[in-house]
Amino acid sequence: MPEAIPDLVRCPSCGAGNALGALWCGQCLRRFGDEPSPPAAALTLAAGGRPVVQAREDGQAVWSCPACEAENPLEAGVCARCGSAFTSFFTGDEATRAPRTSARAAIAATAALPGAGHWAHHETPAAIARGLLYVWSVGISILLLARPPASARALVRGIGACFALAAAAIWLLSMLETLRLTEGDRRPLIPPKALTWFAAGLSSLLFFGLLGAIIVGR
Repeated sequence: MPEAIPDLVRCPSCGAGNALGALWCGQCLRRFGDEPSPPAAALTLAAGGRPVVQAREDGQAVWSCPACEAENPLEAGVCARCGSAFTSFFTGDEATRAPRTSARAAIAATAALPGAGHWAHHETPAAIARGLLYVWSVGISILLLARPPASARALVRGIGACFALAAAAIWLLSMLETLRLTEGDRRPLIPPKALTWFAAGLSSLLFFGLLGAIIVGR
C-alpha cells in the first residue's frame, strides 16, 4: 500500500511546498501567518497559462508547467525541464511592469553587454548571471590567448579558445533571449541549473588545463 502524501502548504513568497502546520518556509525562511495564505483552489487555476495541480493514478501530486507542459512534483519550486518558477505564472506587480527601455535599446544593450537586455525587462537574476559569466569568459580568454607560456603554449591557447567560444555562446544566448523578452516571452532558452553546470564545466576546464600546463612546463 503506497504511503499517503502529507498535506502541503505553498509559501506565498517563494512558492515552495511545506508541511501542514509549519511555522516558516523551509526554503526562504518566511514566517507563515504574516498574511493570509491563498486558498488551495487558487493553485488549480488552468486559465491564463497558470499551473494545474492534480494527482496521478499512483496518488502523487504534481503540477503541470504551462511553458513546456512537463509534470513536476508538488514540492518543486521550479520546472525540472525548462527552469520556469512556479510563482512566475501568477501575474503580479513584478510581471506587469513596463520595460525600463525600448525594445531597440534593450537589444543594443545586450549586444554591448549580455544580460543588459534582461535587466531592462526586470529579469535581474538572469541579467547578473549572464553578465558575470560573459565578462569572466572574455577576461580568461584574453589572458590565456595573449600571454601563453612558451612551455605549454598550445595547451593554454586551446583553453583560451574554449573560453572565447563560451563567451560567444553566452552573447548569442543573451541576444536570443532578449528578442524573446521583447515579444513578451519570458521563458529562458537555458534553465538556470544548466547554466550553473555550464559555469562549473568552464571552471573545471580552467583548473585542469592550467594544472596540465604546469606539469608539462616542468
